[in-house]
Amino acid sequence: MSTSRAKKGLYQALITVLLLIGTIPFIVPFGSIIGVAVGACAVALGVLIGLVSARARLSALPTLAITAAVHVLLAPWLLPDVAHDLSGVYEVLAATVTVWRDALTLPLPLTAFSAMTTLPWLTGLACGVLATRAVYAGRLHLAGFTVLAEAAVAIAWGDTATPLPAVVGAVLAAGVLGLWALAAQWGRHDQVAEVLEETDAGVTTGARRGAARAGALLAAITLVVAISAPAAPHARAVLRDAFSPPLDLTEYATPLSLVRTLETQLASTTLMTVSDLPDGARIRIAALDSYDGLSARISQASGRGAHFQRIGRGTPLVPEPDSGAATTASGSGPGPTTVTFVLDGYTYPWVPTVTDTLSITPAGARAEAISDSLFYDTFSSTGLVTARLAAEDVLTEDVKVPATPSDADLTQLSLADVSLGSVEDVPASVQALARSLVGSESEPLNQIRALQRALRTGYYSDGTKTPSEPGHGAARLAGMVAADSLVGDDEQYAVLMMLMCRSLGIPARVVMGFDPTTDGDATDVTGEDVSAWVEVAFEQVGWVSFDVTPERDQVPQQQNARKVSNPEPQVLQPPLPQQDPAELPPVYEDDNRDGSEEDRPAGLPTAVVAAIGAAAGTVLLLAAILAAKALRRARRRRRDGVERALGAWDEVVDRALDLGRRTPAGLTRREAAARLAAGFPRADLPRFARAIDAQVFAAGDPSSYDLNQIWESADAIVPVMASDRPRWRRLLARLSPRSLFRPAGRGRRARTSRRTGS
Repeated sequence: MSTSRAKKGLYQALITVLLLIGTIPFIVPFGSIIGVAVGACAVALGVLIGLVSARARLSALPTLAITAAVHVLLAPWLLPDVAHDLSGVYEVLAATVTVWRDALTLPLPLTAFSAMTTLPWLTGLACGVLATRAVYAGRLHLAGFTVLAEAAVAIAWGDTATPLPAVVGAVLAAGVLGLWALAAQWGRHDQVAEVLEETDAGVTTGARRGAARAGALLAAITLVVAISAPAAPHARAVLRDAFSPPLDLTEYATPLSLVRTLETQLASTTLMTVSDLPDGARIRIAALDSYDGLSARISQASGRGAHFQRIGRGTPLVPEPDSGAATTASGSGPGPTTVTFVLDGYTYPWVPTVTDTLSITPAGARAEAISDSLFYDTFSSTGLVTARLAAEDVLTEDVKVPATPSDADLTQLSLADVSLGSVEDVPASVQALARSLVGSESEPLNQIRALQRALRTGYYSDGTKTPSEPGHGAARLAGMVAADSLVGDDEQYAVLMMLMCRSLGIPARVVMGFDPTTDGDATDVTGEDVSAWVEVAFEQVGWVSFDVTPERDQVPQQQNARKVSNPEPQVLQPPLPQQDPAELPPVYEDDNRDGSEEDRPAGLPTAVVAAIGAAAGTVLLLAAILAAKALRRARRRRRDGVERALGAWDEVVDRALDLGRRTPAGLTRREAAARLAAGFPRADLPRFARAIDAQVFAAGDPSSYDLNQIWESADAIVPVMASDRPRWRRLLARLSPRSLFRPAGRGRRARTSRRTGS
């Protein structure tokens, strides 16, 4: 007995060490040691729960209940990113269900979001309990697979990089294989020793040779893993790669559709108040790099374009240098500074930012609502709040305004190779105008300057004093180019410039935002400050801004009327056939400027959600009870020899307990059968008990035929026991968890009883 306990202690120590090593990959999703620390603490608690439940001989359901209680009672006070009060309990309960999805959809590091340490906590706690119970049940293969499963979760929910892959992989592989080899070697040694009883007959020598062979094989495997791991491809497949962006931009109108409304209807309305905005900096709303003939939009094509992700504290908002997307123009500009936006009349989903925005921190009464719905795309440097912004919202941003490179510097640089959205249905007249304006010029910067000069010699009109249609669709731009002179506002000129650049192979995009210095006040941003410009990507410096809209005082003096000579007589044309209305992109209605939410779709009532959750929880609990009983029955039927016969008797006793009949402790099987016969007269339990005793106390092991007959009798007795009960009572008995709480391992006395009886 002492030797068996020593072996289990050794197995348990090895498993615990391997579980702790398996938490190392949690460094990647959290970007720090916090994931490993939480996972290691959870592993320690899980091992402790497993030891206590194994010593108390508790079955699976009580062990699960203890684990759940430890999770609910301790996690809110141990996890560092959860409030240490009653609200933390709610966070932990919610994260228990949602963390598996959120950890795959939220950007790394996960420390930027609350309750994310629930992932290593749950993984370590569950694996610690399961591995410990597997060790004490003698299922060392299951314990080894549990160790590997813990490391697999940490890797799958992380990123493509893994810290110390050679060391961690080699140690885990060697540890698990060593555990299995050691258990197999000791198992063979015990079997041989039992057969030979007191005679050594070379058992010790054979054991030493087997241990030496196992050790040599294990060392070879460890060496191969350690050598091959660094040479293995570093790009691994993780679950994060299988999830698509959670935000669909087709539900939102293009920000450029706001330009005409802002510059006319809200020209004198204070949209926001800006503090500490660097000199010369402009406010960005969105960068649009695709065009479909109707509007310019932010591209979301598969494998390229925008990838909006939820952001939190510490989430990097500037793309990495090797991300494939050009950054904004960089140089020896001023250092990082903090800019504060206090919103007033600005009630749109698009977030005002400044190039380059390093972090966004919401404040005010709606800070939590904004944080829960704040998305950002580093490709287009655009932020979006799905809950929409409202008056009195406060956004604090850490920004760094890059220096603007000179033409002399840009001349030495080539255009950047960036993946932009598609440009479709561009009028042929726009492409022809671009070619005619650049002529034979081949230098990219000279081509851009030629287009810029041509557009800035046009006329500015927002439609209030001189006719100028809004929008930037293909028909509007074709009419603008075909006119005697160019007339439009920021919306038309910026899109026209982007399309002409793209027709020449120049990577350009439109940026919509505000220039606070337009009205002479850089603090209060009004609708009059709305602006749009074009950015072109250059190597080394990234996106460089170009203003293409004429000065606002450069308005057309008069409208040139087109003369028509010898007009043809007008003839009444037949009516056009009716057509289905075209599916237009979404537009901003009245924009709900007062911040009311009466026109927004309402979600499900809380009572309905609670009822659905309670029903789903009840169904899952009942399914778990039925599954536990089925697994218990299958485990009993797979036993060997006398233990299999005793398993059939335990199955009958458990059925009686579920039906409300408990067997007193200390009775023999025949005495227990006599007690139960009063409640189940048609089941003939005394005869069944005698058949069980005949197999237990007979000389030698029972045959497979006899054991099959025992189980066939048990299968026939179980339904007979409930046959005289009402249907609802039989259903309650099937769903009753009472028999699952009986002490585990009571059938282990079978071998001892048989030997004593013989």
